[in-house]
Amino acid sequence: VALDLSGKEQERATVSENDSDELLIDLERPQSNSSAVTGTSGQYFLSLSRDKGTVGKHQCELREDLQNVVSFGLSSNLKVADLCLAQGFCSCSPSRPFPPSAGRCQGSREGHILTFGNRVGCGLGSCLSSSKILSKAAYSLLGRKGGKLPASSALLPHADVAWVSAVRPLLHKEMSSEEQSLYYRQWTAARQHHADFSNQPDAASGARSVHPRRLLLTGPPQVGKTGSYLQFLRILFRMLIRLLEVDVYDEEEINADQSESSEVSQSAGEPWPDIESFSKMPFDVSVHDPKYGSMSLVYTEKLAGVKQDTEAIKESKVEEPRKRETVSMMLTKYAAYNTFHHCEQCHQYMDFTAASQMSDSTLHAFTFSSSMLGEEVQLYFIIPKSKESHFVFSKQGKHLESMRLPLVSDKNLNAVKSPIFTPSSGRHEHGLLNLFHAMEGTSHLHLLVVKEYEMPLYRKYWPNHIMLVLPGMFNNAGVGAARFLIKELSYHNLELERNRLEELGVKRQCVWPFIVVMDDSCVLWNIHSVQEQTSPSMETGVSSKNVSLKSVLQHIEATPKISHYAILGIQKWSSKLNSQSLKAPFSRCHVHDFILLNIDLTQNVQYDFNRYFCEDVDFNLRTNSSGLLICRFNNFSLMKKHVQVGGQRDFVIKPKIMVSETIAPILPLQYVCAPDSEHTLLAAPAQFLLEKFLQHASYKLFPKAIRNFKSPVLAIDCYLNIGPEVAVCYVSSRPHSSNVSCEGVSFSGLLLYLCDSFVGADLLKKFKFLKEGATLCVICQDRSSLRQTIVRLELEDEWQFRLRDEFQTANSSDDKPLYFLTGRHV
Repeated sequence: VALDLSGKEQERATVSENDSDELLIDLERPQSNSSAVTGTSGQYFLSLSRDKGTVGKHQCELREDLQNVVSFGLSSNLKVADLCLAQGFCSCSPSRPFPPSAGRCQGSREGHILTFGNRVGCGLGSCLSSSKILSKAAYSLLGRKGGKLPASSALLPHADVAWVSAVRPLLHKEMSSEEQSLYYRQWTAARQHHADFSNQPDAASGARSVHPRRLLLTGPPQVGKTGSYLQFLRILFRMLIRLLEVDVYDEEEINADQSESSEVSQSAGEPWPDIESFSKMPFDVSVHDPKYGSMSLVYTEKLAGVKQDTEAIKESKVEEPRKRETVSMMLTKYAAYNTFHHCEQCHQYMDFTAASQMSDSTLHAFTFSSSMLGEEVQLYFIIPKSKESHFVFSKQGKHLESMRLPLVSDKNLNAVKSPIFTPSSGRHEHGLLNLFHAMEGTSHLHLLVVKEYEMPLYRKYWPNHIMLVLPGMFNNAGVGAARFLIKELSYHNLELERNRLEELGVKRQCVWPFIVVMDDSCVLWNIHSVQEQTSPSMETGVSSKNVSLKSVLQHIEATPKISHYAILGIQKWSSKLNSQSLKAPFSRCHVHDFILLNIDLTQNVQYDFNRYFCEDVDFNLRTNSSGLLICRFNNFSLMKKHVQVGGQRDFVIKPKIMVSETIAPILPLQYVCAPDSEHTLLAAPAQFLLEKFLQHASYKLFPKAIRNFKSPVLAIDCYLNIGPEVAVCYVSSRPHSSNVSCEGVSFSGLLLYLCDSFVGADLLKKFKFLKEGATLCVICQDRSSLRQTIVRLELEDEWQFRLRDEFQTANSSDDKPLYFLTGRHV
């Protein structure tokens, strides 16, 4: 509505004396590079406020000020545009409305007020709540024509957009803010410098994809949108920073004083080990991983000379988990992520929001024979359509035949050769299973190994991942079962691939025999180098650099004569890594959590599928005793994230039959009981109860071994944690195995755990035991096997047994308890 202000001086002067509202006019001059006085270039902004508590004598001044302002605009060839929310029926008094005409003033200058809003009555204060003086050219462009919406509604919402078509519907004044937003999205197109320029609409549907990190904040004027937006940014910033931080374990290696010294070493600058020199190094049987700080020491000749602590032994009443040291680190571009990470680069790698992906995967059964289990094992592969190229199917395309393996001679700088297996449990959200950035976006074969009952959750969160589903019989099994089946499956697949490629003229030994077995908490990888010493007085420093998993694997896979190594790995990261730690570039010792496993060389070395704890220590000792090489690259390190959920957590030990809702704490010594006794039966796997019991009962089972490292406990073909106060001497019963020297050692105990036919009476007679106080513990699957083992090994010749010394794990016969018998040396 345009208002003629030229002939209305009488009406503007008539204001009711009873009106107690005072309208205050504030004339503001904004900062401008142009003249604020010259009417052709400068602008004045007029803002009005209302004060109900003032007297009417100021109203005359108000009218005079308003008239002066308008007169100034008219004399300067300017227009007055009022952006008031009231329209049409506006007046200085209730009885004298402005005429709703668009007339011109009678003088030589013109003045117009442009109004927007609803047709409601209002006072002058609200009618002229916001006025702007415009040039004649601007008003001609923005002014109202023919009583319709002002021409300003035809302006583009942004300088970097353009109208899609000149033929488009009009913008209605009744449109809400949401409708206006949709209108502009539909009828405008982004130009080159606009943020949506690359987000072109789909040619078929015309719909635009939703940007994952863009939002629209709408609301009426003056409700605090800016403050809300800034507060939202503050919260978002804190959340994003937290997502970029990760708590990693920061612990020094343990048992450093028990390391086996080697006279054979390589210079620090060597990138790969020399097979001739490395094979001459002795294996360091001591475990240095700090996560095993509360486990039994592995006996070495050097350990026998360690000064022993003679303080009193206290029974363990309640198990208190040791708090491990962590430090906060910022994630880098090469990190492994969980489901909470989202970015454009790995969107297709994750793509957990697309419901269609669930139907794009196919289920394939894969059956093979296991000599260890004595039966056929059927596993299931869930393979997304996009990953089917990694597998070989029958000609009909329905039967899975094998998983493709590369050749040893393949040299692809944009890929790694080894399939990556990651066993995971209870971490469908928090497991670091997104390796896209860690692998630098290159194609790789990654398989999640999950339990049958957890498969739906993992499939929901990781629909684009290949999944290897364990049989239902392993739902309550420990990590040993997962590693055992990974290795068994991989060897069976290696044989299938050798047969397939042999038909194509490829020699059997040319097929790549390595797999990667990696924990689901590996987050970052680093490379370290020793800095040059600038002066003799200064300590040699260590420079560290974050690198990708891809570069680490490619470097290790390029090791000369790699097929001669059984296991390769890297060390754990610590902020206390120094030049002494990197003095030897390679170590022949235990490796954990992240390994390259030669499934061909280790064909006859198996993981113990029953184990819940220390399965990797047991496997490393088995591998070394077989004469195979285990190599650790010390110039690489692995950071492990502290994940507070899932993983190989302890079972909640509770009675099988709940009598009351309140449960008294069950101590580790209650995990076993006498056979056929009226003992509270527990709802937990027998193997788990046994391993937990052994960790806390060393003072009862092997009292002479407590802090007596000169007289360790002899363990045949197994390593079990029987408490940190006890040393365990691992000895293999296999022919031609390499074992630690036991000459002159008098053992304080003998541990026989599910021993097989390789363990005989002649073998046991080679070892000496303490004449007074040495104890024995024999563990078997059932009572019948227990008695047969005692007779077969002729144990009654040197050991004394009592009927009351027979025990079983405290679970029902339906859960297949384990039985063990203790005795004393005579």
